Amino acid sequence: MNYLKESAAHTVEETQSSIVITRKKLSRCDEFALIVDAVIKDHPDAKTHIDSDSGGYDKVIILK
Repeated sequence: MNYLKESAAHTVEETQSSIVITRKKLSRCDEFALIVDAVIKDHPDAKTHIDSDSGGYDKVIILK
């Protein structure tokens, strides 16, 4: 899975110091949860953010 390429489920924003992967849907999304799992597998130090309204991940930050 190439999570660094945008999809229907997420956007990718890259800066000099980080890569931010954000969920597109406003509510919990199973497809985005799979993306988060893949990111965590490859980058165990990545930071995740959980949306308090849906209870699902809405953002993953990978520090370079």
